[in-house]
Amino acid sequence: MADATLVLLAAALLRVPGRRLRALALGDEGALRDWIAGESATRLAEARRDAYRARERLAELGARVVAIGAPEYPAGLRALQDPPPFLTVRGTLPAHAVAPEGTAIVGSRAADDRARAMARALAARAPGPIVSGLALGIDAAAHEGAVDAGIATYAYVGTGLGVTYPPEHRELEERIVAAGGAILSEHLPDEEVKGRWLVRRDRLQAGHAAAVVLVQSDLDGGAMHTIAAATKLGRPRYAFEPAVAAAYAGNERAIREGAVALPWDATLAARTLAEAG
Repeated sequence: MADATLVLLAAALLRVPGRRLRALALGDEGALRDWIAGESATRLAEARRDAYRARERLAELGARVVAIGAPEYPAGLRALQDPPPFLTVRGTLPAHAVAPEGTAIVGSRAADDRARAMARALAARAPGPIVSGLALGIDAAAHEGAVDAGIATYAYVGTGLGVTYPPEHRELEERIVAAGGAILSEHLPDEEVKGRWLVRRDRLQAGHAAAVVLVQSDLDGGAMHTIAAATKLGRPRYAFEPAVAAAYAGNERAIREGAVALPWDATLAARTLAEAG
């Protein structure tokens, strides 16, 4: 990794605000100088040391830093109000994406069997890559469906790389990377999961994808954050027609607020997505 990466990691460790970090990631070192003017020599030395450690840890994980100005930085994220100044990435990202790409498939961790089967089947047919969040339920089914079909899938996580959440998805994480996909985080390596980070990563799924599909959610499900982010970005939203009322209350709301209703037929649903794209 270049020295610029060390500077960026050190700035993140110093908790430089996102706006300044983005400027730094785009080459404006003045943004960092202004912020650290009041930092002690001890604090700066600690940040430099910890940045080297973070770089070494990423190398151990087979991961790297992808700054916002890099060619492989997911183009759709730049439309966010607060795009990550950098991502830490394990796996493969295309270096040519110039627009949002693929389909985000999201939904409940406690999804029913029908919904999980649909997520898996749709992921094998929908415009790729498939984007989700490595969570239990719909996320896992979508990633698995994509991997099994030979379609690249990207998992945005609410931890630092080196920590898998939930832990039982460590094997799935490895399968995603081995199959040509990637695990992506806006956090430093080995940072443990936080509830607010799981919420914030939802906007990244919406930002990356050209369209967002809600398979199953109640009103309080985390996937509703992804739908809200897609609405804010003006991205196409889809939701499967509600089945059981309470378990699909999120679907009902999403459709009422403008999401296109999808039939419970993976081939027809994928055709709808392809024709709209």
